[in-house]
Amino acid sequence: MEVGNCLRSSLMLALVECISACGNKEDAKSFAENISCPPPAVAQIEPWGKSGAQEICKIKHGPFVAWEAGYVHLRGSYTNGEKTGVWRWYDRSGNVVEEIDYDKKPKE
Repeated sequence: MEVGNCLRSSLMLALVECISACGNKEDAKSFAENISCPPPAVAQIEPWGKSGAQEICKIKHGPFVAWEAGYVHLRGSYTNGEKTGVWRWYDRSGNVVEEIDYDKKPKE
């Protein structure tokens, strides 16, 4: 798959997940059960049914893009829940303001 198509698909999936999850925050808050996920998975609340929510374990894997206020703030990639490769932070003009190569960074 072409990098541009992969990135567009990832952005659309992230946007759909964000919009869907935002609509069910109150349902999630009113339900007291929390699940424990084995590392590197993290618990995530998503919509379920017509008005419910589900909490599932997910492992971040693949491209990551974070945007807000009309511009991309951060780009990077996950491999099985771990940040990998070069991650870049951007200003409003699209200039790189910080860069970390997680393949070269010592493990904590």
